Amino acid sequence: MRVFDFVPAEYQEKYGEQDWVHIRNGITPEFHGYLVHFLETELEAHLLDGFAIKGKKEQALFEFPPGGSCLDEVFDVIAELCGLDRSRMVLSERHIQAYEANAAAEPIAHKDRYPSQVSVGLSIKIPATSRLVLYPDDHREVNLFNRAVDLNRHLQPDSKPEVVLPRAREVELDDHERDVVVFPGSSTWHLRRRSAGAVNVYFKLNDFGSDPLGEDPGTTKLHGQTVSAVSKGGEYVDDLVPVLARRLDSVTRVYTRNDWQEVLQARVFGEEPFGITDEQWALLRAVDGRRSVRELTGELSTAGDLSRVRTDLLYLAGAGALDLRFPEQ
Repeated sequence: MRVFDFVPAEYQEKYGEQDWVHIRNGITPEFHGYLVHFLETELEAHLLDGFAIKGKKEQALFEFPPGGSCLDEVFDVIAELCGLDRSRMVLSERHIQAYEANAAAEPIAHKDRYPSQVSVGLSIKIPATSRLVLYPDDHREVNLFNRAVDLNRHLQPDSKPEVVLPRAREVELDDHERDVVVFPGSSTWHLRRRSAGAVNVYFKLNDFGSDPLGEDPGTTKLHGQTVSAVSKGGEYVDDLVPVLARRLDSVTRVYTRNDWQEVLQARVFGEEPFGITDEQWALLRAVDGRRSVRELTGELSTAGDLSRVRTDLLYLAGAGALDLRFPEQ
């Protein structure tokens, strides 16, 4: 079963020029039929309670057809269309969004979470009056956070979308079922106008290895490989290549009320923070996804203390801040 019914090369120039593209009937009839069937038979079983927005929409985790290559096709097509590095692509979100009957007709715009380098919307059921609205020209700073709501909390009052966007150019898209819309979700303010009854699925992708929700099937596999390597430890890991863990959220310096003493913490998305040292923070910043454990320990060790650097690295991997992959991966 094919997902897309268009040739990405035919839309590359348009995407490059305007930083978004709306493709009519871009979903194959077969895949659209699968989406409708999933919506009718599987939605309730895959609801994501933590992502529902009361009075706006339900969200459910979408599952690709079993035994197929749909995800590979999504990676291939979007990498070509948007100029991403196919070898590093990660699916950071795959949610069906079903808008409630009482959803606000004019909601406040939002930006998608940081790993949504490219957001791909597939229209399943769209009421005749509903429109997707993009603001592609103005206020294009990337959302640095792994939740959309955290960006709005961070913004100063004069920078909030309800203040700045009334003066920005908006693009209103009349999308129908089987349409595809592609845009940089983490840097583009957008909203669904008159959304009541609309249903779509969004694939959020990036080529920098970030999957805080753990929704890419490869994320669990890589984490399991890392856990196994950490359990073996020692020289077994020396030829493995450390990368920032896909679910790593942030590193923060916290200044406590006790004379503003400083505490350094790392956090895996959705989990409690854990303490790290300045040396471990330096190790995290040195990880580039190219050098092996052996190379990093050799460069970062002082007075030939290779074991200390390896111990720090294994600690960070065991805590979920790093993943360990084989060089050929």
